[in-house]
Amino acid sequence: MENYQLVLASTSPFRQQLLEKLSLPFTTQSPICDETPLPSESPQDLVLRLAQIKAESCSVSQS
Repeated sequence: MENYQLVLASTSPFRQQLLEKLSLPFTTQSPICDETPLPSESPQDLVLRLAQIKAESCSVSQS
């Protein structure tokens, strides 16, 4: 079985508390991301775009 490390790509204290309540081991990283919505961007598209950018930002720093 492979070992995986859970990385929270957020500095949100609320999200950290959620993972702590689940007793999940994790590390946190501050993603480099401008969270300004693009013109005419729907909330759904904004969330998906930001999730992708944050994941990529943190995966590069993990390499």
